[in-house]
Amino acid sequence: MIFRILGVFVTLFLIAACSSDDARLRDLYDVGTGPEEFAVLPSKPLIIPSNLRELPVPDETVGNLADPTPKRDLIEKLGGSLDETKIVPKKDKGLLNYVSRAGVNSNIREELAVEDRKFLRRMGVLTSVKLFRVDRYNQIYRNMTLSAPKELERWRSLGVRTPLMSNR
Repeated sequence: MIFRILGVFVTLFLIAACSSDDARLRDLYDVGTGPEEFAVLPSKPLIIPSNLRELPVPDETVGNLADPTPKRDLIEKLGGSLDETKIVPKKDKGLLNYVSRAGVNSNIREELAVEDRKFLRRMGVLTSVKLFRVDRYNQIYRNMTLSAPKELERWRSLGVRTPLMSNR
């Protein structure tokens, strides 16, 4: 009898493990809490053509007529600039020199992507079996995250003066 029950559980486990070939880390389902991410920037108003019977044929080379430059618009709304020739403000030069004191790696994004793929391959066992809706991202990267209170205490124990932090 116990072997039958165990057999049923093993079968259910195997079926659940094979339920999806989409091994995503983030299970982004609507939990109904928190802000709407897409409500950050207002969309441009849609333009309705004068004649709806003679609409233009979709053309990938033309791009999105409703929002032709979404990245540029976002960068500008957030106070950035796409102009790489723009001079760094005087007040930021000290910060820029300090953070680049050990050199600047222009290939950092590609290197991090390769390292992350290797890391995820090693952690693949955790992402392949999902019995319940779980956000695997936080589980996998848990050891790589900083805890603000622990980091604050670490710096304070070293004698570094730190700003006050609420205990929320």
